[in-house]
Amino acid sequence: MPINRSTVVKTVFAAALASFAASAAQATVSISCTDMKSDSSLDIVLGAGPVPNVFSVQLSVAGREFTTEPAQPGEPVTIAQAFDDGELFRIDLVDDQATRRVAIIRLLNAEHDAMPLRIGFLQIEDEPPVGVSCIGP
Repeated sequence: MPINRSTVVKTVFAAALASFAASAAQATVSISCTDMKSDSSLDIVLGAGPVPNVFSVQLSVAGREFTTEPAQPGEPVTIAQAFDDGELFRIDLVDDQATRRVAIIRLLNAEHDAMPLRIGFLQIEDEPPVGVSCIGP
């Protein structure tokens, strides 16, 4: 029985696409934060693993938006550093030229039953810090 090359290629492509989609969903986790008035927000996408592998940050404070994702709306920023010692998670964001620190994010870890919680603050340049509460690992 002859093998139809087009069918084989389509099958292999579909299987590869399905495995990529399945593995990508399991490879990331996120932290979502808001302030008490819900006019500031923070979304952090992390790679799964023992260290904070920050993939992207979306931040909105006092009507200003910042993002590490080029295709998303907001002022472009770059992750200068991310550090998690198990108690405090720190992220510093800088402008694209790395000439000035644009934002700092500090989140304390807390646990309530099985739900991971974080509380902390966001600060944009020299503005006053904004307190946030977060859900996520």
